[in-house]
Amino acid sequence: MMRRRAFSLLTSVGMLLLLGAASPLTQPASAQGQFALAGTYAVQFTGTVFLPAPFNMFNGPFSRNGKVFFDGIGNFTSTVVANYNGTVSRDVFSGTYQVAGDGTFTLTIQNLPIPALPAGVPNTFSFDGMLANNGTQAKLTLSGVSIGGQPQANIGSVIVGELIKQYHP
Repeated sequence: MMRRRAFSLLTSVGMLLLLGAASPLTQPASAQGQFALAGTYAVQFTGTVFLPAPFNMFNGPFSRNGKVFFDGIGNFTSTVVANYNGTVSRDVFSGTYQVAGDGTFTLTIQNLPIPALPAGVPNTFSFDGMLANNGTQAKLTLSGVSIGGQPQANIGSVIVGELIKQYHP
C-alpha cells in the first residue's frame, strides 16, 4: 500500500514536471517571431515636400521629430515639431496602423495637420515600414497621399522616417 502511494506521488510529480517543461510551447507572440508595435517611440522624419499648386507654398526641405505612442491594437497618437522649408509647426495627431507577421507595417493618418493645406481640406497620408530589433526600431517611408479625396498619382514628396522605442524605468 505504501509503495502504491509513493508510486502515485512520483507519477503525479513526474506529470507536473512534464507539464512544466511543455509550457515554453506557448510563448508570447514576440518570442514566436511575430512582431509587435506597442509603447512610446521617438520619431524622426526627413525629406523634401513637393505638393501640387495651390498647396505648394511650403515645398522644400522637411523634418519632423517627436514621440508617438502605439497602443498595441492598431491606434497611435503623435506629438511632434515639424519644419516645412523654414516654417515650424507643433502638432498632435492620431492614426491607425497594421503590422504583418513578417514585420512590415502600414500607418494611415486622416487629416494630418500640415501648414500647406487649409483647415478643412481632407487628406490621407500613408506610410509603409519595417520593424527591426524585435520591434524596438523601424524604418518607414511615405507611400501614399490623398488631398481633397483625390489620390495623388505622383506623391512628389520624398519622406523617410525612423522609430526608436523608448524605455521608462
